[in-house]
Amino acid sequence: MRRRLRPMVRWIKRLIPWPKGLRDEVDALYLLLYRLVHDRDNALDLSAIQTQEAFDHQWKHLSEGLYLLSDPWFKANVARILSEEEMQIRVEWFRGKDILDAGCGNGRWAFGFAELGANVTAVDINPIAVEETRKAIEPFPVRKACYVVPLEELSRVLPPQQYDLVFCWGVLHHCKSLTSAVAELLKFVKQGGLLYLYLYGRESLTIADDLEVFKLRLRFHLMLPEEKQRFLLKKAKGNHRLLHNLHDFYAPLINRRFEFGEIKQLLERGGMGDVTRTIRHTELFIRAVRGDATDYHRRWFVPRKEPRYWFEHH
Repeated sequence: MRRRLRPMVRWIKRLIPWPKGLRDEVDALYLLLYRLVHDRDNALDLSAIQTQEAFDHQWKHLSEGLYLLSDPWFKANVARILSEEEMQIRVEWFRGKDILDAGCGNGRWAFGFAELGANVTAVDINPIAVEETRKAIEPFPVRKACYVVPLEELSRVLPPQQYDLVFCWGVLHHCKSLTSAVAELLKFVKQGGLLYLYLYGRESLTIADDLEVFKLRLRFHLMLPEEKQRFLLKKAKGNHRLLHNLHDFYAPLINRRFEFGEIKQLLERGGMGDVTRTIRHTELFIRAVRGDATDYHRRWFVPRKEPRYWFEHH
């Protein structure tokens, strides 16, 4: 019955336009909910639970897609991408380094680091993702460890070790508490070590447009599974290879966006320096050094790559 009524309700809503005053009030409520969901220190509990469930579904049912290890081009190029484009550091630097992949997903970056000869510790909140990462890096003759833990609680699970590189790609903007997660990450960066973050940038989407996407995410959350599939397929124009990527965009309610300045300030307050955007883009690709960066600039860092970037390949 619920499924039969939904099309009728949508049809009635199209026939009856909302009074402008009422629409403004509803948009104000959406904005309030948006702010509660995206609170930097402590996102709404319900939204945090929903976001975790969204990724549980993604890694269980949509584990293949563009720019994952199931993508032959990406798998063949991931080591180069990490060295030349993301980190912009000579390939020789990675060998023997201890790296924490914080929010590893199903292992695409951990695979690249292991291929470069680095020792990899991979963590993620999702057990399925961690197990896939374990399988992905198993063939490499490097030290490796995997843990299931949210970033806000790393110290509860990880041994008190510090790393040459703490790498967190596309995760912090989904965390329940960004500030707690960043504080945890910083504990594990050794003196002279690096921190690397990829975050959604405010330059990519205005607040107004972001609010409209947020409304779509709320509607997506209320859809039945088959409706979600149809929605994603329509957005993908029938291309199944895009379903993972689109689910990543529409499913999690917590999708914060940041200005570079606020992240730079947060990292500098945490003792990081030489905070740099490695890739010229409206999203945020950020590298920082704990301590003196002189040796990195003299010996290891390479010039910034110009477009096209790896994520524009397909």
